[in-house]
Amino acid sequence: MPLIACPVCEKQVSKRALACPGCGEPDPSRHHTRNTWLGRLFWLAVWVAIGALVWVKVVPMVMEIFKQ
Repeated sequence: MPLIACPVCEKQVSKRALACPGCGEPDPSRHHTRNTWLGRLFWLAVWVAIGALVWVKVVPMVMEIFKQ
């Protein structure tokens, strides 16, 4: 039975455990995978917001410069 350290409380937990018996973290073996996806989703939202801001603010200014 392979053991891993719980990412929240650092106690030894089975890789097959559905929750950490020490702190109750659900599925402690997949904790980092969830955090990775949340981080990627967050940065995707940031880049989309930056792209929208550039499209709304910068592109019209550039178009006005080229029309003159």
